[in-house]
Formats: sequence, C-alpha cells, structure tokens
Amino acid sequence: MPADDRLPLIVDVKRHSLNDGPGIRTAVFFKGCPLRCVFCHNPETQDPRAEIVFSETRCTSCASCVTACPHAALDTTFPGRIRRDRCDRCGLCVDVCTTGALQVVGRHYPV
Repeated sequence: MPADDRLPLIVDVKRHSLNDGPGIRTAVFFKGCPLRCVFCHNPETQDPRAEIVFSETRCTSCASCVTACPHAALDTTFPGRIRRDRCDRCGLCVDVCTTGALQVVGRHYPV
C-alpha cells in the first residue's frame, strides 16, 4: 500500500446518504478520528493509517495470503488470521486474495 501523506486517507464515500444528517448528501469518511465513542459505528476510521481487514465468511482457506506475506503475519490457525504485531500493511496479501476476504481500509484520494 503505497502511502502519500499529502493526500487525505479516506475509508469510504457514500453518495446519496440519508442517514448522516438532514437531506440527501454525500458523506466522506476519513481515517484518523481522535474520538473513541462507545457507540461508534465506524471503528475502522479510528486508526490514522490504512489497515488490512479479514472477513472469515469470504475466506476459502486457500492460503495464498500466507504464502504472499513476507513477514509471516498471516496464519490460517490464528483467530482473525492477521498477526498485527508482524504486519507492516504492505498489502501483498490483499493483492493475491481472489475472494476479497482480505481488504484494505483506507485509500488516498486526490483532493
């Protein structure tokens, strides 16, 4: 995941949103929220860096991600699949995951 710190890191852009304020609007969700609200509906926005997330329901256990990871941060027997202490967020595992079980949360968008 190449980073360009000059560009904003965005989690998602919701067009025609009706839930995030009055009227129809476009909502932009940025990474790096400093708040830690108990009722937070978007905890993936709290870390200011891009993250890799794992969806167990999409995983076919092909282990392509395990082979692709240069830091041995992925383990099919580990709960949550990703050993965060070893992961440097390079995204190589995401590139080889054909089912979308591994995804990057946060993308740099030009203004």
